[in-house]
Parts: sequence; structure tokens; C-alpha cells
Amino acid sequence: MTYTKTYTPKRPVKSFLDLEVYQKALAICVAVVKRVPVQDELQACVIAIPRLIATSHSLRFSDKEKAIAVLEDSMLKCNLAVVYLEQYRDIYNKDIEVEFFEEQIKSLLALRMKIMRLQMSWKKFWGDKENA
Repeated sequence: MTYTKTYTPKRPVKSFLDLEVYQKALAICVAVVKRVPVQDELQACVIAIPRLIATSHSLRFSDKEKAIAVLEDSMLKCNLAVVYLEQYRDIYNKDIEVEFFEEQIKSLLALRMKIMRLQMSWKKFWGDKENA
């Protein structure tokens, strides 16, 4: 039995731009804002998520509690964005195919889990074993 899969380590994170969660959040933001006509609450949520991730990355060593709280807020925004997408899809939508909404909702829920894993990894790095 031979092992054919090669190991490739992840690139080191030098800034928030290198975080996969930031890149995914930005992609979701762009897709939703470009496709869905102006919906203030929805756009505010999806636009805030990448900003909150960048903010928490900046705070992670200077104010750990605030960095965790900002990540919590970004997870809340993911949930709210899902609610707003479902409402728009079911109430106002006439032009956009339902698959677009399903894809974005699935992406937002996956993003929320990635943010939670990032939060747990930061807690583990800080030595907060009981809350990680």
C-alpha cells in the first residue's frame, strides 16, 4: 500500500487578506451585492462580514476579548444574511434563479463554521483550553 497524496502545508498568514474566511466572505459579499437589488439590511450584513473579520484579525493580540466578540458579531451577521436572503427569495424575487440563493445561503453557513473554527484556533493559540 503506497500513499500517493503529497502533503502541502498552508501558506503562512501575513495579513487578514491571507485568511480563507476573509476571502470567502468577500466573494459572498460581491456576489450578493451585484445580483440582489438594493436591500439595505441584507447588503449591510454581507458588507460587514469581511470588515469584521479584518477588524478581529487586527485586534487578536492587543485585545483578545474584543477580537472574539467581533468574530461573534461576524457569525451573527452570517445568520442574519441567511434570513434576509431567504426573505428576499420568498417575498420579492422575480428575476434571480432560486439556485443562486441556495448557493449563497450554503456558503454563508459554511463561512459561519469557518469563522467559528478560526475563533477556536485563536483561543487554543492563546492557551484558553477550556473555552476552545
